[in-house]
Amino acid sequence: MGEYFEQEFAAGAQKRRSWGGVLLFAAGVIWVVLAYQLMAPFSDGDDRYSSSRKCQSMLFYEGDAPTWSDGTWDDCRAERRWPEMLGWLGLSVPLSVAGAVLYTSGATSLRMREYMAEHRIAAEKAAAAKDLAEKRVSAEKRDSTGKD
Repeated sequence: MGEYFEQEFAAGAQKRRSWGGVLLFAAGVIWVVLAYQLMAPFSDGDDRYSSSRKCQSMLFYEGDAPTWSDGTWDDCRAERRWPEMLGWLGLSVPLSVAGAVLYTSGATSLRMREYMAEHRIAAEKAAAAKDLAEKRVSAEKRDSTGKD
């Protein structure tokens, strides 16, 4: 009966750890996409048309301010909207926190289960060695009392 509960405990811990990894991966994907959008230069439209303008990176631009002309500024800003990017960043925060909590909880539970199993095995070995030693002592006492 105890082995069933231990297996269920391990399965639940593994499931928590897996879900935590999935949530952390999803948050990581969001961070990578946002970092790319902030750091990479982009165009304001379809690259197939000559009217498409090239926009500098939102994070790394030359000079003190973006060097886009007034007309290009609106086109470039419309292509990479800060509120949308902040919304995705805001979504990634609870994903990463929940993922970290689930992963840590599952990993810790699994490690504690392994530790307790190691401890239980060591205790059983110690008890078996003690029983064997007691049997040897009692056998030696019988032999010494039987020989006299």
